[in-house]
Amino acid sequence: MLEPGLLMAVRADIDRWERPVAWMYLDSLGNVTVGAGLKLATPGQAGQLPFHHEGSGKSASPGEIGKVWKTLNAGAQKQKSAALSKKFSADHYSNDSDLRIDQTFFDGYRDQHINADYYELKNIYRSFDDFPENAKRALFDMIYNLGAGRIASGHHPASGLRRFSAMNAAIDAGRWEIAAKLSLRHGIPAERNRWTADLFRSCATQMAGR
Repeated sequence: MLEPGLLMAVRADIDRWERPVAWMYLDSLGNVTVGAGLKLATPGQAGQLPFHHEGSGKSASPGEIGKVWKTLNAGAQKQKSAALSKKFSADHYSNDSDLRIDQTFFDGYRDQHINADYYELKNIYRSFDDFPENAKRALFDMIYNLGAGRIASGHHPASGLRRFSAMNAAIDAGRWEIAAKLSLRHGIPAERNRWTADLFRSCATQMAGR
C-alpha cells in the first residue's frame, strides 16, 4: 500500500509538472490531451468524460466533445513535427472551445493514475518499496510522464519506462548516481530533467552518509 506521506508528495510533484488543464489541447507529440497529461486517443474516449460548457455550465454532449476533438486532431502532425521552441502550449488552445472539466475530475484521475503506477513500479523494480523516498518520487514522475511501457519482444522495442533498461539496471543495483545520469527524457523541460536527476543523486548522497 502506498504510504500517505509519499502519496501527498507525489501528488504535489505531479501538480507541479503536469498542470491540470481544463480544456482539450495538443501535447508536444500532437496527442489530444486534457487535465494533467490524460491522452484522449479517439473522439469516443473524449466523449465519455464529463465536459461542460464554461458559460452555461450545461453538460456537453458526446457529439459536441467529439467535434472539438476532431478539430484539434487535425493539427496533430504540425504540432508533433514542430521544433520544441515552436510548439504550442496548452494555453494556446484555451479559446478553441468553451468545453471544460472540473478540478474534482482531475484530482480523482490523478490519484487513480498514481495508484495504478504504484503497482506497475512494483512489477518493474523488485525492491521498489525499499527504495529511498526521493527515488520513488523520481520514478513516479517518470512513469506518469512515460507510461510503464512494454518489454522488448520480437520486432517490438521496449517502450515507456521499461525502455530505460540501463537506468533500471542501475536502480536495481542501488547505483543512484548512474541512474541520475541515465534518466534524461526528451520532450520535457530541462528543469524537470534536472529535478529528476537531483532526486536520484540525493539518494546516492544519503547512502554515502550512512
